[in-house]
Amino acid sequence: MTDINDVQKYKPSIDLPIQRVGITELKVPIYISTKDGSYQHTVADVDVFVDLDANSKGTHMSRLAIGVQKFIDQRLNSDLLCSIAEYIRNKLDAKTAQVIYRFPYFIKKLAPESKEPGLVYHNVVFDLTREKDEDTVIFRMSVETTATSLCPCSKEISDQGAHNQRSKIKLTVIPENNAFVWLEDLILISENCSSCEVYSSLKRIDEKQVTDRAYENPKFVEDMVREIYLALSERADLKWYKVEVVNEESIHQHSAYAHMSSD
Repeated sequence: MTDINDVQKYKPSIDLPIQRVGITELKVPIYISTKDGSYQHTVADVDVFVDLDANSKGTHMSRLAIGVQKFIDQRLNSDLLCSIAEYIRNKLDAKTAQVIYRFPYFIKKLAPESKEPGLVYHNVVFDLTREKDEDTVIFRMSVETTATSLCPCSKEISDQGAHNQRSKIKLTVIPENNAFVWLEDLILISENCSSCEVYSSLKRIDEKQVTDRAYENPKFVEDMVREIYLALSERADLKWYKVEVVNEESIHQHSAYAHMSSD
């Protein structure tokens, strides 16, 4: 068998270390546990990074993709991400490995009156970093939920209605001591702190119900971010958390924004 030169191990022309080098947007099928005891199939875009020392020209990119795909038959959670990161870190003799999964998570919801079923998706990110020297693992998860907010000021000053917004609510958390945090729980907090949740399927009787509900429950972006922050602060399974809310204004070209974090 002919020897093939390992160019990645050549001496670089500039001997500087690189904090992160790797691949992005690797699409893989995943399945993830759901709170009802089942599991869900979806597709993730995966980023994988390692550090690179000053004496190596490049990293072995193929090993990153191979490392991810060796684990695709297992359910996605923080323990699996830790295994993937450690496998990749060892294969590339790196000090640090970071694995990021971005994927849509679907929840079946029934319309409030007609009970028509429909799927609502939420954008989720699992982000895990494994450090060799400190022997530490940092796992962050985030979920973005869409909801409705109705402006309290508009309702107060108007005689025939009030304007509303589509709210993008993003919660980012670090679990305490690798505690298992259900996505459904975080999503429910976001929905409960909005003027009204959203649905994918609504008939006229449902549309009246959600419109009336929002009108009776007006929220500023400031109200929402404070309520969500308070709800997260009461959970013992979170080490750190951040709330971001963007209200896409219906009567302006700009959006309203607020965020709070526990640090």
